[in-house]
Amino acid sequence: MNQVDTNAVLNRLAVVHNRSLAAYLTYAAPWSSGNDIEAMKKLRDIAEQHRETVDRLGEMIMDNGGHVQTGAFPMHFAAWHDISLSFLLDKLIDSQQAIISTVDECAQQLNLAPMHQAVAQEVLGAAKAHLDILNE
Repeated sequence: MNQVDTNAVLNRLAVVHNRSLAAYLTYAAPWSSGNDIEAMKKLRDIAEQHRETVDRLGEMIMDNGGHVQTGAFPMHFAAWHDISLSFLLDKLIDSQQAIISTVDECAQQLNLAPMHQAVAQEVLGAAKAHLDILNE
């Protein structure tokens, strides 16, 4: 896999994390009750880990001579302003499952770039852990 292809896959990984629903909800926080304090903390932790993943992938892309793409939030996220966290939980789970699917596909595409594939597999493990947290 050449550097351009590798960077394209790494950028896809970065965008899916940079523009995740968890990341979006740090800008447009959902309505929550006093009973949701722990759930909100876990959501913020997931979003922070997504940001850390984007930073790590961005460094790899730049080290590989590429340019980092930031992507855009999906427009349908805008319909979820001021919605309760309990309503959004199913949306977060669906979103996380989509992230897992994308990361798995990207990891497979990086089979000729073993160092980058290892990072993608690590990111996949984290994505699965985030799904477990959301399912709790």
